[in-house]
Amino acid sequence: MRHLFDLFERFRADERGAFAVIFGLMAIVLFAMAGAVVDFVSLQQARNRAQVALDAATLALQREVFEDDTSAADIATKAQALILERIGDPRISATVDPAKVVINEESGSLYIEAGLVVPTIFVQLVGVDELAATVLSEATRGSLNIEVAVALDITGSMNQTIETSDEDSGEITKIEALQTALQELITLVVQEQQTPTYSKMALVPYSMGVNVGSDADTIRGPVVAPTAITNVAWASGSSIPVSNAERTNPLRITASNHGFQNGDRIYVDENVGGMWQIRNRIFTVSNRAANSFTLQGVNGSNYSSFQSSNPLARVTKCLTTNCELVVTSSAHGLTTNNYAYITGTSGTSQVNNYAWEIGSTTTNTFVLTGSSRTNRNYGSSTSSGSAYCTLPGCEYYIFRNPYNQLRLHRISTCVTERNPDADTDAPPSTTLLGRNYPGSGNPCVANTITPLTSDRAALATIAQNLTASGSTAGHIGVAWAWYLVSPNFNGPWPAASQPAPDNEPNVLKAVVLMTDGEFNSVYCNGVISQSSTSGSGSTSDHINCNAPNGSSYAQAEDLCDAMKDDGILVFTVGFDIVDSQSAQDLMANCASDASRAYEANTGQALVGVFADIGRQLSLLRVTR
Repeated sequence: MRHLFDLFERFRADERGAFAVIFGLMAIVLFAMAGAVVDFVSLQQARNRAQVALDAATLALQREVFEDDTSAADIATKAQALILERIGDPRISATVDPAKVVINEESGSLYIEAGLVVPTIFVQLVGVDELAATVLSEATRGSLNIEVAVALDITGSMNQTIETSDEDSGEITKIEALQTALQELITLVVQEQQTPTYSKMALVPYSMGVNVGSDADTIRGPVVAPTAITNVAWASGSSIPVSNAERTNPLRITASNHGFQNGDRIYVDENVGGMWQIRNRIFTVSNRAANSFTLQGVNGSNYSSFQSSNPLARVTKCLTTNCELVVTSSAHGLTTNNYAYITGTSGTSQVNNYAWEIGSTTTNTFVLTGSSRTNRNYGSSTSSGSAYCTLPGCEYYIFRNPYNQLRLHRISTCVTERNPDADTDAPPSTTLLGRNYPGSGNPCVANTITPLTSDRAALATIAQNLTASGSTAGHIGVAWAWYLVSPNFNGPWPAASQPAPDNEPNVLKAVVLMTDGEFNSVYCNGVISQSSTSGSGSTSDHINCNAPNGSSYAQAEDLCDAMKDDGILVFTVGFDIVDSQSAQDLMANCASDASRAYEANTGQALVGVFADIGRQLSLLRVTR
């Protein structure tokens, strides 16, 4: 170390200038050479950022290859702006020459070359003020056909407001955010050019169920048709005028040529004068004579005196013991102690739009229990009306709720889970889907499913018209997303909407599952079950049996597992479900892997998530 100090001291004391000049010149060169390493590293870093930016720009702009008004100049301008934005350094310039943009519509490819200029810091000392580089990228349409189904939560909670972004205090409804995000997904996934490969999308709006529209009969089975009513009557023959009622024991009625027989049940109308005790009552005929008869077991001595009045009192023979209505309807198929729903009768309008318990039956007639003449002044019907059964599979269904109260619900075109085959994609021809008998407060969802289609305009219109209502049977949405990309399900769709066979090469099948909260509604016999959880509508409209397939979460997870085992790529999107750990866990477990499980807590974030999924599903690839 002492020798080093001695050397330095001699150098300091040396007054000869030649060495100092030479050292000064060499120091500049050495300093520039050392700085060149730093400048080169900066260039490489900028080049890497520019390459990533150009790749992203090429991928984003590739879909414009097939647009009629696309030009190389337009592409160059957009690409240059995207590159500069991604680099984010105003000192660095990037230029895209339209002459370096190559559009090939036939192959669906886009080639872009960009020039990059980076200012130097150190080597400018030796006269090099900037360094240049060239980056290039080419994006080509993916070689796979795409079939994707999107399950869309449109439950009532989607009417709640949410922030548009983390920075923006503006608010929109969740359904509005979904409409915007779905439009982005449609644009990215469904290409205008459908050759040489195709891209199709199916939509599954779900809430308390899934609406299959005009295909309901094929999917959940046809509804038992009503039978035509040809007559409704309580009386046998015409009424007979009463000329006298004697205060005897038993009470004797005088009625000329009445035609009654002992044991007949008769109704005495409300026009009896004086002897009010027999008005609007039913009696049994005894001691009949041609023009008189007595009322069995009735002591007339305790009654008021009969008074002839105008109109005259009348008596009528009844068809049943209690003078109940008898409905004539050929081959009605109804059974005693069940119920019949009656509509459309003309003369007996009091029975319309009501479910009647069924008394005795014959092949072509049935009695309406409780419809006694003494209860209402029924008229008569001779040629109109319909009689509906009220068991599962009928137009109407009568059941008991958890409070043991009778409820009447009408079938809808929505469908629910089935049993058996709840966690399979078995076709409806093997196992029909579950029916749906919704309550008035939780009706069938308005938006219907859309099978696979490449019609971007039609999909966009559907997305724009989504409406939110109802509770959340999320497992049904999951099931139907699978069904619409499953060739095994074999739904009644047109040929263009049928999924590709499982052995078809170069086909990607994917499902996107989106929800904003709790899965709460499950079914038993087509009615929301008593085992459903909070948020599934009024409990008075639930049926008093548990869902045979378990909770909505359990069913959804089983369906997700089966779907993934079938080779379906599953993306999940949890939209503002920070307060629902069960929903978060389900979304995480259902996704094919962690990278495909998304969360979004604002409207803008949802748009970004759908855009990212769309970019993945577009299956574009950078080829060089």
